[in-house]
Amino acid sequence: MRRLKTMIAGAAIGLSSLALAACDKADGGPTGAANEASAEGSGSLYDALGDANDLSSTARLVKAAGLEKMFEGQGSYTLFAPTDDAIAALPEADRKALESAEGRAQLVALLSQHITPGYVGRTDLDQGLERGKGKVQLASVGSAPIVLRKDGCVLVLGEGADAPKVVGEPIASRNGMIYRIDKVLPAPAAK
Repeated sequence: MRRLKTMIAGAAIGLSSLALAACDKADGGPTGAANEASAEGSGSLYDALGDANDLSSTARLVKAAGLEKMFEGQGSYTLFAPTDDAIAALPEADRKALESAEGRAQLVALLSQHITPGYVGRTDLDQGLERGKGKVQLASVGSAPIVLRKDGCVLVLGEGADAPKVVGEPIASRNGMIYRIDKVLPAPAAK
């Protein structure tokens, strides 16, 4: 009987290890030391954004907003960058308004909600989520904080079932991190 209990306990530990490994793979990004080892890019955050084949729309919007110089400078930032599919999912009228000269202030405000000052690596996020019992709040460059929560194996920004999710591998640069997200974060409500 004792041997059976030991075998069951060992199997449970093995299954939980497999579940954790599956979770790491399912959320699309490496965690821990593997992430930190690959986290040093030599180019700027703006270069890394431009080099990512699925973030060209966000790179174009960052340039249209005049924020590329911020990402090329000495300060470090973390960008939650909507993928090209996320930008394409916006209503056409909204996209055109954001890309117009009249919409520049709105574009800057919207993009600012996707940026947090400082270099926030995946290990930092995981530790913050653990301390915050599955939820962490990051200051943004915009007017509202960025709230991240863990939903199973997925990192989610904000509340609700349709909230943006972190997808794919994070991208590291010499002055920041980029996390791809599958939807554009909504602009904060006017006060």
